[in-house]
Parts: sequence; C-alpha cells; structure tokens
Amino acid sequence: MKRQLRSKYGFLIVIGMVLLLFAYTSTFANNQGIVLKNPISDELERKVTPDAVLVGEKVKLEYRFALNNVLDFEKGPNINSYKYVEWAVTINETIPEGFEVNKAEVEKKGLVYSSATRSLTGTVEIMCGKKNLGLESCNEYKNEAFYDSLTLELTATKPGTFQFTNGRFSYSLEADHAGNGNGSVKHDRSISDPGSKLPSSTVTVEALNIKLPSELNLYLNETGNVNAEISTVKAKMPSTVTLKWSIVNPEVVKQTNAAKQSLSVEALKVGTTTIQAVYVHSNGYESKSQPVTVKVRLPDLAIDSTDKVLWVYQNKSGSLVKQQAVLNLTQLIGDNQVVNNPFDATWAVNSTALSIVSSQSSTATVQAEHGSTGNVSVIAALTKYPGQTETSLIEVKEYPQRVATPNVVLYMSDSPYEYPVKFWPETANVTGYGLTVLEGKDVLKAENGVLTLVKPGIAKVGLVTQDVSASFEAGEGPEVISQTFYVQVKEGADPNPGTAEPSTDFY
Repeated sequence: MKRQLRSKYGFLIVIGMVLLLFAYTSTFANNQGIVLKNPISDELERKVTPDAVLVGEKVKLEYRFALNNVLDFEKGPNINSYKYVEWAVTINETIPEGFEVNKAEVEKKGLVYSSATRSLTGTVEIMCGKKNLGLESCNEYKNEAFYDSLTLELTATKPGTFQFTNGRFSYSLEADHAGNGNGSVKHDRSISDPGSKLPSSTVTVEALNIKLPSELNLYLNETGNVNAEISTVKAKMPSTVTLKWSIVNPEVVKQTNAAKQSLSVEALKVGTTTIQAVYVHSNGYESKSQPVTVKVRLPDLAIDSTDKVLWVYQNKSGSLVKQQAVLNLTQLIGDNQVVNNPFDATWAVNSTALSIVSSQSSTATVQAEHGSTGNVSVIAALTKYPGQTETSLIEVKEYPQRVATPNVVLYMSDSPYEYPVKFWPETANVTGYGLTVLEGKDVLKAENGVLTLVKPGIAKVGLVTQDVSASFEAGEGPEVISQTFYVQVKEGADPNPGTAEPSTDFY
C-alpha cells in the first residue's frame, strides 16, 4: 500500500525538538543499536519503469522511502512510545538527456529541476508518531509493503539507451520519546547519512520500426499496394498505429487509399519514384521507413500469328496467289493477364516482301508480295510509346513462274560445267531443281546441277523445278515446271573464249 508524503508537523514543535535533541547528540550516537537498525540498508529505492518505451511515451521515476528498513521494531522501547519520528531525505539526481521533465509537476511535489544542468534536487520529509498529534502510527511501518513514495513522469524524447547513474541521497532522522525527564531523553535517537549512491537503472527508448518491401513493380494504369510491417525490440507496441505516406514523385503514382498500415497507389506515368512510410510519435518525433522503389512500366506485348511462312506462286489456273496472315497483338500485365483497356498500336514491316493490307490497334493483316531474303519483321508499337514494341517474324517464299533453259555449245575443256538456270521473277527464292540426261547419256552426265562432259556429241537434258506440294493442302500450291534443253559437246577447247556460240537448232 502506498501512502502520500506527510508534511512536517508544526513548525514550532519541530524547532523545539531540534533544540532538545541537540543537547543529547552524544547520547543518541551511543545508543544506535536500539530503535534504529544496525546496519541500515535499502532505506531508499529508485525505480524507473518500464525499462523500454517508444519515443514520446512516459516512464515513471519513483522513489520509495522504506522507513521500516531504518527503524528496529524488535529492540529497545516500543515504537509506540515515541511521540514522533521525523525522517528528512535529500535527493540529488541527474536526468539523462533522452527525457523531458515536467517542471510544474516537479515544483508541485516540492523538488527543483534545472534544465541547464538537468539536475533534480529536493528534500522529502516523512513523519510518524502519536495519532493524537495527527500523525500516522509508526507501527504501520512494520509492514514491508507499507512505504512512502514520490513519483514523477518523464517523457522520452529520442531513441537511445539511457542510464540513470548519477543519483545520490542523504538523510537525517530524529526520534523523540514520549516519556518525561531524563529517562525519556535517553531513549531519544538521531542518525544521519552524509551521502549514498543510488543503484543505476537503464531505459531503452525506441523509434517504431517500419519495414517496407524493397521494390514495387507496376504496369501503367495498374493499381498496387504497399504494406508495412511494424515492430519494436523491447517496447510495448502501440494499440493503434496510423502511418503517414510520402510519395516523392506523385506524377508517376498517386495515392488512392490509405489504411492504418497499407497504401494503395495507381500508376500514372512510366518512370520510377519512391514511397516512404512515417509514424509520428506522440511528441512529434518521426520514425521513417526505408524508401520502397516503385517502377512503372508499360504492358508486355505478344503477337500471335496465324502463319509463319507465306507464299507467292502461280496456281494451276494461271492466277497469281499472294497469301495473307492475320496477326493479333496482346497487351499483358502480371501473370499474363490481358489489359482491360489496351493502348493504341501501329503496325509496320521492314521489307517490301510483305505489305500491310489492313490494321487496327490489336490486329493486322499482312500479304506476301515477293520472296524475302530471310525473315521479314512485322513490328507492332504502342502509339504513345513507340519505344514499346513487339516483333513477329514471317518468311516469304516465292515460287518461280518461268525458267530459262537455253541450248548450249560446250568444249571438252569446259568440263565440269555448271549449267546457268535462270528463274523469273528474279525475286523467286524457291529455286531448287533437278537435271536428268534424257538422250546422249554417253556424251555427258548430270548431277547436282553440274554437267560432266564425256565425249563430243549432242545430249538432251530435262530440268524439273522443286516439288513443294507437301507445304500445301491437297489441290493447292504451284505446279512444278518441266523443260528440256540441248547440249552440243565439241572436241578440244573454245577457240573464241568469251564469245557466245550462235544459237542454232541442233536437229
């Protein structure tokens, strides 16, 4: 049970008692084994609680005055035979820099605080004795749970570990026996302690720890959340934590909603910004999280094409066929989710082998025009963001419509001879063919487009273009071209090299 401090009983009574006690100082000193404990310990205890708080919270600085650890209730005269016992305790404490002191509260409790030196000083007086004098009975102090206390509240102002290490106290005690004459005087007691050090206390002051994810990736026009994890090391968590949010570049993302510990944002512009969470402690101190980097990018693009190879050829009826393909552009975010409101897109090709015959934002129809050298790129680009593109590769194959197979005159010295087959149009790129000696097999041989001359004479050779029917459905595709030509082989070497032989009919 805690009791409030007692004020001194009557200024005149105390002055009289002091004069009387002064006359018997030597007697008191020689009889300290009676009424007063020997040795005396733990008479003043200082507690700072709790030992861990958040910035802005209060700690309780409490001094407990244990008179029961000074008085000896077992030896000497009965404690109830004393008119009064007066105990004056002087405190000298240094308050660490991490705490703010309420000077009005200090002064109200009879102490003095200097903000310049951070010293807390003052004297506390405790009295017990006869109830007819209006005092608490000293017999109450037999109970160890009974003590007088003085409590101050300190406000934590900044994070850190702070120690109360410079506290000291001193005191004097006088006990006035209620009897009369010299028999009474010899039981009076007096004791003083010139100074003792208070045991040290340590208090940890924490800033609220706020942890955010290191990065948030958003697609343009997408919404996302930043969720904070809050914690302390030792201090008790606040019952309610509401965070403030700071967006460095609000042109990139904007806040759409904020709960106590989470933030919802919408991506407005391609770019990078940072977001920080702030907790304002009760004294205005701000705990800040590390920044989370927010990157806003455009949706990913994907093109799905109906065909990867297109043909240009002449069909069986003699009509020129130019195949077409439809390409579909998809704009994706997240786990391949399709954008609800896709951006406008434009289409282009990088070769005349293909043309775009029609296009919209999400689709394009391309047409084969002539044979290509390698693949042709079909490029889709977002209209407002031309740097965001996707490419689909299409190969254009063109089958020849005609083959030039002129008759030739060769000399034995020309062997082996690579026959110059010419295809039309010149953009045709499906130019595979085979040569077969139809007549005059003893004059020459044909293999892989090369003529090997055996002896002088005349030979008839057949040429057949590549069969590509496997690339088409039944009844479609070009027909092979089959033609013949003659080769006249003469003895020796060409007497006029570089001069073409006159065109003649060999038969």
